[in-house]
Amino acid sequence: MNFTFQRNPERLLDLCGMPSIRDRRQEKLFMEKAAALDAQDLRPLVLVIGGFLDQVLGNSYAVSARYPADLRARHDVWFREHYESRKMRDIVNLYASKGHSVALVGHSWGGDAAVNLVARKLDAPIDLLISLDPVSRKGAPRRKIPNVRHWLNIHIDYSQSTWLDIPNLVARIGGPWEAAKNADVNVSCPPDMTHAWAWGMFERYGEKVLRERAEGWK
Repeated sequence: MNFTFQRNPERLLDLCGMPSIRDRRQEKLFMEKAAALDAQDLRPLVLVIGGFLDQVLGNSYAVSARYPADLRARHDVWFREHYESRKMRDIVNLYASKGHSVALVGHSWGGDAAVNLVARKLDAPIDLLISLDPVSRKGAPRRKIPNVRHWLNIHIDYSQSTWLDIPNLVARIGGPWEAAKNADVNVSCPPDMTHAWAWGMFERYGEKVLRERAEGWK
């Protein structure tokens, strides 16, 4: 857990009178204050979920940090690590309970967490799920996830991608899903893209879909 990352929306931190979060205790207090906000204080949720060692490498965090400014002005962008499953579900339930749309964007182990630890564990509707080269030995779900309205799975084709790349090697060991049978859309990245390039996958393939889907968000 890296509190030098902007894990929570700055706008909400200001509303809650907490301009910065330095530790878990402060973040817990912020969450209590955020839960007490009125529905009109919140915007559609975009929850970005980090993968293996993301608190150090920042590969997935780049999606949150570089989220387009015009979309950030309309959405609440949060970041959490793949192992923070309960906290992620709490955030999703907070927004869903107040009538707001929910999007999940997860990379690597964070893609697995978005699917198996958040979406499949909740009844709350997930308007958009974007998995960026998800990895886990558990693998993709064998059935459609009923509360997910649209699942875009962007993945590396490991039969084409280089072996001479450490993140690719780590992903191969971890169990890359590649195409997910029950995703609504699967996109295979070109060979020059590697596992670590979460921002590139989102920018090239995910952002367009998010913009289209977000037109009807509330």
